Amino acid sequence: MLSQCLAFLLLLPGFSEGWGGGTASQEPLTFQCHLISSFLNHSWVQHLGSGWLGDLETHRWDPKTNTIRFLLPWARGHFNAERWEWLRRITEVFLISFTRDVQDFVKVFRLEYPFVLQVRASYFQKSPVTFFQVAFRGTDFMSFQGDSWKPSPGAESISQNISSILNHDQGTRIMLQNLLNHTLPQFLAGLLDTGRRDIEQQVRPEVWLSSSPTHVPGQLKLLCHVSGFYPKSVRVTWIKNGQEQPGTQTGDLLPNSDGTWYLQVILNVEAGKTTGLACRVEHSSLGGQDLIRYWVKSSTWPTALGISAVIVVLVISLVFGVICWKNQQRSYEDIL
Repeated sequence: MLSQCLAFLLLLPGFSEGWGGGTASQEPLTFQCHLISSFLNHSWVQHLGSGWLGDLETHRWDPKTNTIRFLLPWARGHFNAERWEWLRRITEVFLISFTRDVQDFVKVFRLEYPFVLQVRASYFQKSPVTFFQVAFRGTDFMSFQGDSWKPSPGAESISQNISSILNHDQGTRIMLQNLLNHTLPQFLAGLLDTGRRDIEQQVRPEVWLSSSPTHVPGQLKLLCHVSGFYPKSVRVTWIKNGQEQPGTQTGDLLPNSDGTWYLQVILNVEAGKTTGLACRVEHSSLGGQDLIRYWVKSSTWPTALGISAVIVVLVISLVFGVICWKNQQRSYEDIL
């Protein structure tokens, strides 16, 4: 039955899109397993999956080899090889059964292709709260809460019908409760132990400013670039005289290749009103000392660059003057 397949999703690595896990290292961490299944038609389906511990992707399902990939050296936690092989076999069988059962439901309820199913299992560190949720075509569909399946608020009647069917399978409900309340907390505890060094790392951000014209005459776009920081949680604002400026535009948090993050924050201002503007960055790696970079008008030099440029110009002028003076001295000597 579909309910038996869904129960095994608890420890299935899942895809990171759809539901993201952005938590700072000083906050309770969440381990999430995601699965996104795309059904193009009655004979074509694609399953994508990964597991996430906070901001770190720890596991990924490889559909070509039907194996669980461990993306970090400590991603096995305290589970031994035998238990991981058991999970791999369950995952492989699940994907076959899940595909077949979903296709059967499509026929029974006369659903139309294509569609996407998303499943998420989440466990919060130091909390008894767990979530097991299913979304259909990007909308919350149903979830397992306590000891039973419940349709999501506002979901279609089909969700109520499926929830009712699944709740008649007592064995699967007991199994799912055991996985949510025991197996997943045990796994998270082991993962936090083996990966503590990477989880608790703090990397300071690098900050630089730039500008570009806008389509509005007399207006300037100021950009504050923040890169190379970890953990993901960060707060970046444009300020003036200590006050946050309205109208800022915050871009998406983007991952760097080394596992750190990048963010860009934009402020559109009148070209003549940039005096006193600064970008302020708040991040856990800074130890409570905010990082502030002041905007400098294009008509002036930053202090270090200005001094360096002046010194270079003076040295070149002095050398050139000495050469000219020596040449003149030689000319006078030749005449005499």
